Amino acid sequence: MKSSFGSKELEKCLIKLSFTPQRRVGSSHLKYKITNKKIPLGTRPFIIVIEGRKVYDPHTASSYVRQIKNLGFTEEEILKNL
Repeated sequence: MKSSFGSKELEKCLIKLSFTPQRRVGSSHLKYKITNKKIPLGTRPFIIVIEGRKVYDPHTASSYVRQIKNLGFTEEEILKNL
């Protein structure tokens, strides 16, 4: 896994994976919603991105990768786009 990435790299990755940014409503966090993939039942169809981070701590970074994998993407797809 890519050892370190920040909010800019994560946002670019999500866009490459067909996520679309949702309108911001009074928050410093962004919501990216998956558009063209069937979502497993009980799974949120979006990811909340903490903005303004040059590098996420290892726990947060692995949490983002896990959330994306839960939406049906492989680790190879994620790492290729990060």
